[in-house]
Amino acid sequence: MDLFRKKSMYRLWLTVLGTGYSPFAPGTCGSAVVTVVFLLAALLGASPFLVGIIMLVLAVHGLVVTVIYGDRLIAQYGPDPRLIVSDEQCGQALTYLCFAWMRPAITGSKETIIFALVGFVLFRVLDIIKPPPARQFDNMKNPWGVVLDDVMAGIYANITLQIIWWLEILR
Repeated sequence: MDLFRKKSMYRLWLTVLGTGYSPFAPGTCGSAVVTVVFLLAALLGASPFLVGIIMLVLAVHGLVVTVIYGDRLIAQYGPDPRLIVSDEQCGQALTYLCFAWMRPAITGSKETIIFALVGFVLFRVLDIIKPPPARQFDNMKNPWGVVLDDVMAGIYANITLQIIWWLEILR
C-alpha cells in the first residue's frame, strides 16, 4: 500500500500531522513540530550526527511532499494555502542542520533549549519577512515556490544561528 497516494495520508504529510489545520498560525505550528522533534532528539542523548540525519530527513521529506503533492491543495485552495506546512517543516529542519557540527559549542541542556528557541524564532521571522530571493520564490505560485521560500529562510536562519552562536551573543 502506497501511503503517499491515499488522500488522507498526503494531507497528513502536507499539514505536518494536522498542524496545518490550526486556526492560529498554522505555519508556526508546523515549525514547532520540528522544534519539538529536534529538542527530543538532542535532549534524549542522540548523537549530534544522528540529530543532523533526523533534521536532514525531515527537510527532504518536507520538500518532496510539498513538491509532489502540494499542487493538489493549491488547485483546491489557491496559491500557497495555509494548510500546507510541510514547507515550514523543510525550512525549520534546515535551520537545525548546523547542530551536527556545532554540538561542541553547545554544552548542556539549557544551551540546547536556547539554541532551539533562537533557531525557531529566526526561521519564523525570516519566513515572514522573506528576504531576497525568498520573496521571488514565493511569487512563483506553484509547489516549488511554496517550498523554496522556506528553504531560503531555513538557510538564512541556519547561517544567522551559527553567527550568533559562534560570536557568543546569546551564551
